[in-house]
Amino acid sequence: MPVDKASDEDRHQASAANVEKMWRFVERYAAKSGTYLHPQREITEFLVIGLAKHIDEVGRPLCPCNFYPDIHKEAKSSVWSCPCEEMQRFKYCH
Repeated sequence: MPVDKASDEDRHQASAANVEKMWRFVERYAAKSGTYLHPQREITEFLVIGLAKHIDEVGRPLCPCNFYPDIHKEAKSSVWSCPCEEMQRFKYCH
């Protein structure tokens, strides 16, 4: 099932600089590590926006697919910072 494309409103949730930074990181990491990004680029874009938003908010690219009761506490941990442990283990990003 196709996913809606990210809108300008979605993209403005995070700074343009961090969105660009996370695109570079995600693409380079996937190429170097053999990790697979989602086959629907729109989903990867939403993930990149979420990562960038977390950098803006807490200074770390926390996986946007998880709920964090205390996001600031979680930012001090490395478990869910991209690339999260699941991504490193399974070589697949959502």
